[in-house]
Amino acid sequence: MKTIENDIFTALMQIVTFFNQPANDEKILKAAGASQDPNLLPIIVRIGLQPNIRVGKLANQLGKDHSSTSRQIAKFERQGLVQTVAAPDDRRARAVALTAAGQQLYDRIATVRAEKIQQVLGSVSATEQQAILKRLQQIAALLNQAK
Repeated sequence: MKTIENDIFTALMQIVTFFNQPANDEKILKAAGASQDPNLLPIIVRIGLQPNIRVGKLANQLGKDHSSTSRQIAKFERQGLVQTVAAPDDRRARAVALTAAGQQLYDRIATVRAEKIQQVLGSVSATEQQAILKRLQQIAALLNQAK
């Protein structure tokens, strides 16, 4: 059955699929001069966007269980990219933050990602880009309200 809701869902799935493809992450990591670890980009980006995120919330966003997420965090902690801290709202809970090296990597990833998006949107006018941004922000806000 073709409905506007299904068309919206299909478009969102195409966007999510694009950003979840490991090959895209590998290209970004390589251009950022980072390790080709498939777990690195999703973790660094989420922590960079949400400093002091709880480990459980991070695991949920990644679609992984708490223990595998904790193992990945421990690995990146040994590499000096992240650090485990007490959660700001509950000192008993663990949260994760970027170290200075992790922040530098996050910034390099953000630069490469921005360049890739500029390439994709190169044929779209600045006015249209602003309209796209406004609609994406509107959709994000609506989806966050629906939780």
